[in-house]
Amino acid sequence: MGGIFSSLPTAFRIAVRRLSGNRRLMAAVAIGVILAVALMSSTSIYRNALQDLGLQTDLRRVSDAELDVRILNAAHGLSGGLAEHSFDVIDRRLNIPSEYISDVKKSLTSATFFMTEVGAIPPDEDPRDRARVLWFEGVRSRLELIDGQWPDPAPAATPEEPPIIDVAMGAEVAAAGGFTLGETRDIHASWRDDALPITIRLVGLISPIDYTDRYWGIRRDHFQIPVEKTDAFAFFAPRETVIEAMAGYMPELRARLEVHAQIDRAAFDADEAGLAAVRFRAAFEAITKEIERARVETEIVNVLNDYETKEFFSSIPLLVLTLQIVGIVLFYLVLVSTMVVERQSVEVALLKSRGAGLGHIMSISTLEGLLLVALAMGLGPLVAREAIALLGFSPAFEGLTGGARLSVALDGEVYIWAAIGAALSFIALIWPAWRSNRATVVHYARSTSRPEDKPVFQRYYLDLVVVGVGALLFFQLQESGSLVTEDLFGGLQQDPLLLIAPAVFVVTVAVLFLRLFPLLLRVFGGIARVLGGASMQMVLWHLTRAPVQPGRLALLLIMATSLGMFGGTFGATLDKSFDDRAAYQSGAQLRLADLRSAGASVQMIEADLAEAPGVAESSVVLRTNASFSRGALDVTDATVLGVDPDSFSDVLWYREDFAVEDISSLVSRATGPEFAVEEIPIPAEANFVGMWFWLPQTNGVINPSLRLIDVDGRYRDIQLVGLPRGRGFGIGAEQPEGWRFLYGDLRQGPGAPHLGPWFLQGISIRTAGSTNFSGTVGYDAVQYSAQTEIPENIIEVGFDNGVIIESFERQGRWTVLTDTTRDGPLPDDARLTAEQAYDGDFGMRYVWNRQVRTGLPRGVRLAGPDAPVPVIVSREFLSEASLDVGAVVRLNLSSVYVPVEIVGSFDLFPTWDPEGARSLIVANRDYLFYRVNRNPATVGALSPNEVWIEPTGDDGLRQLRTWLEVTPPWRHDAFDVDAIRNLQDEDPLVAAGWEGLLFLTFIAIVLLAALGFLVASVLVAQQQQGEFAVLRTVGFSLPQVLLVVGIEKILIIAVSMALGTAVGLQLGTMMLEFVGFVETGETVLPPFVTVTDWATIGGAYSVLGLVFLGAIGIIVALYMRMTIGQILRIGAD
Repeated sequence: MGGIFSSLPTAFRIAVRRLSGNRRLMAAVAIGVILAVALMSSTSIYRNALQDLGLQTDLRRVSDAELDVRILNAAHGLSGGLAEHSFDVIDRRLNIPSEYISDVKKSLTSATFFMTEVGAIPPDEDPRDRARVLWFEGVRSRLELIDGQWPDPAPAATPEEPPIIDVAMGAEVAAAGGFTLGETRDIHASWRDDALPITIRLVGLISPIDYTDRYWGIRRDHFQIPVEKTDAFAFFAPRETVIEAMAGYMPELRARLEVHAQIDRAAFDADEAGLAAVRFRAAFEAITKEIERARVETEIVNVLNDYETKEFFSSIPLLVLTLQIVGIVLFYLVLVSTMVVERQSVEVALLKSRGAGLGHIMSISTLEGLLLVALAMGLGPLVAREAIALLGFSPAFEGLTGGARLSVALDGEVYIWAAIGAALSFIALIWPAWRSNRATVVHYARSTSRPEDKPVFQRYYLDLVVVGVGALLFFQLQESGSLVTEDLFGGLQQDPLLLIAPAVFVVTVAVLFLRLFPLLLRVFGGIARVLGGASMQMVLWHLTRAPVQPGRLALLLIMATSLGMFGGTFGATLDKSFDDRAAYQSGAQLRLADLRSAGASVQMIEADLAEAPGVAESSVVLRTNASFSRGALDVTDATVLGVDPDSFSDVLWYREDFAVEDISSLVSRATGPEFAVEEIPIPAEANFVGMWFWLPQTNGVINPSLRLIDVDGRYRDIQLVGLPRGRGFGIGAEQPEGWRFLYGDLRQGPGAPHLGPWFLQGISIRTAGSTNFSGTVGYDAVQYSAQTEIPENIIEVGFDNGVIIESFERQGRWTVLTDTTRDGPLPDDARLTAEQAYDGDFGMRYVWNRQVRTGLPRGVRLAGPDAPVPVIVSREFLSEASLDVGAVVRLNLSSVYVPVEIVGSFDLFPTWDPEGARSLIVANRDYLFYRVNRNPATVGALSPNEVWIEPTGDDGLRQLRTWLEVTPPWRHDAFDVDAIRNLQDEDPLVAAGWEGLLFLTFIAIVLLAALGFLVASVLVAQQQQGEFAVLRTVGFSLPQVLLVVGIEKILIIAVSMALGTAVGLQLGTMMLEFVGFVETGETVLPPFVTVTDWATIGGAYSVLGLVFLGAIGIIVALYMRMTIGQILRIGAD
């Protein structure tokens, strides 16, 4: 050992000379080592850059108002030091996450007082002026004193004498409210009448310097002119005034205590996002525990937790691809290092013949490797840093960086990863040298005459071990179904063994190829002997005799092309998935959801849309909840989507794999039957509607109403009044039987103003008490009145000059309600009889003798179609409800049991989450409205609440967005495919990060494959000069020799790239099954559809093709320059 160490200086000089003497070849090795270290370093650099960008992007997307911490107690006591104690608790607890908080502001807002002139008494009813006294910490620096002075603190007060306090208020509010500087007013406690008022004296007029500043928080009523009756004038006063003077006089006084902590976005570090969330959560839990009724409002914890989840899941495909790249780099190093060692075998044999031992020779190789690794450790991280920084100029990151460099840094973690890459590279360099240096001179002589026909891992069947490991990992991946596993505590973690599964899969296919490659060559050789010429036979003979060297090159090309195909397939599939996810979430190019339109009908919404610019096609949609019950404990919940099949198909985004049938034919099955309902009109000039109502002698409750629809398609119930209390509004004394005239106001009620004309749809009653079991009523002479006043004795005489619209003289016009119970039509009897007539020949007698649920409507409606509503349903609904296509069941919608017929099914439908709690049912909108809304309302009539829109183009979409922002006809939530997609593109942890890594992947593939092929080809050509010299001497012409070279290289390239392409495609498809989740960990919806980016891959292959042609050209040039004399000398050697 001592001899080895004493010879290190000599070994070092020899290593340097060898590196210098083979500088061209060693440059290729150095590039590989640098690239390996750079790639390993980039794992940390790129992830850190994406993490920082991703966290800041998530924080920026949340407004200041949502992100800042707001701690408040709406009715906090002030006396006895309560406020000071709570402020102290909050200060102490906010110290936990203090490094993330830039400013803290405290405030107190007193309870509301009634304000009057001095000495006056507030009225008992509104309108009454109201006032609140405010204290804001540090407010003077945020205000401009317009006139007067700042209020001085009022002295402490006692309950015996009310204080006089100085205040300031907004100058504009003072002018609007008629306040003058120096004026005094009284403020009276609104919660007690026995206390003398507090006197306020206006001493200052103020104005906010910047009212948009975060300091003012969410509320913006500090300088607001009161408009509503609950609005109050805001007066600013010192802290001592509020706590010591006001609360000293009224110890029961309460105030809204509030602490506003501003979040410093720049203070967050991506590596400590989880810790920051824990700190905030601990502070908030302690505050709410120590301060009674305190609540905390902020989104900071949710933002940080969501970021942590997103970062965890989005890093998985990046790690999978990075590990494959590093694997190829290491194999490239092994390949090139092996060729270097083989070239140096003469030198090694010479040293051994002169007495050098294995230790001496390995010391030279070790020093060579250490020199290369040291160079890579110095340059690799710098190369990685610059390459990743330059990604900021790429389109993927342009929206985030503004076209500037990415902000990256080198830290300790980067050099740890670099050291790992250097260590792996060193092993890859030393392993071939160690194997070669163990050989003797005899081994060298034998290898030159008879090359190895099998690599070492095949001789010892190590390739079968690799196949077994690959099969085991694939089985484990199939069993787990994901690259994510749970730890002992239920947390999620990335399984490192499963992450390398794709790389192992590629290696497995490659080593199997090497074992089968000689067999394949023998088959080709047999064919070539029959069909091929001398050149083809020579190529196959040479490859069969010495398959190790071409096998190594083939292995590199297989791995490179498979990675390229995997990246291209995986990247294009993810990009397609981002598009599909945005479209699936929106459903159409633009979807307006949750319309707050006060029950507007389809016609009203379509009229509003007619004024909107940029609308090519639109469809008004209903989204509501329903349930199907097979028993008390067997209920299937569902969401019902009511659509117009014709217009809906024009705007809906759909994919072929969502259902077996085409979407147009599937939705068209939901077309309802043609129907026309008889109309009983009430003209627009009518003000009241009424009817004669016969009641039996009973003390039960009977509440009658009329079901109407207006000209715009809006349904509503008109409650009829006029019954004695015992019959209409509660159980009371018995009333005699007989006719009563009941009436309702057409102009009043929810949704006013109501404009006619209207159309009568039905008559219903709700019963309770004894009438819920059995009873009889009579209907006759439904009429309207255009008068503005009604007679005082209207119950006995009816309308003056009433116009009858329904006299109940025609049979078959009315039918008992059919959809108000689960069992179908009500078990009641409604018929026209002469005995029940009040006016004319006939009236209607309505009889019931069976109990229904209290409050359930019973009555009659105009006869109309009763065919079931055709629906298409999710397969999940069929499974949960144990139904099949063709079944007819009753769905409960708004307490109306509507019969539906299942006419089709689907697996997925835009906007529906199959993992949610509800299945999906798609029904005909208009027929569904008719079947539900013709019945008396129990929770209100169904009305459309979504609009699905296809714009005229990009310009039309922009115009439509502007119109909806500036003059929206209704409040709504917008789902815009382009907006959703832009959010994905701008998120460095979603689309941008993947695109950047994919760009680096293709550069690495092209560089490695090109450099490896070029170096291997040149070295092999140099080694085969003697063989080709023999060919020339036995009669092969130079074109024939060049043809042998070209056929050999093209055959290796074609077979390798074809196999690599197939492996990459299969690998990409296979891995999509195991990363089928979005960045939040949820299942990808809709599922991935495999897409291959042939344009990008074709570009990479084209570059490789040019390199391959260049390498072949170099070899050709090498042989072209050889003379016959050189050839003969080579043969002599």
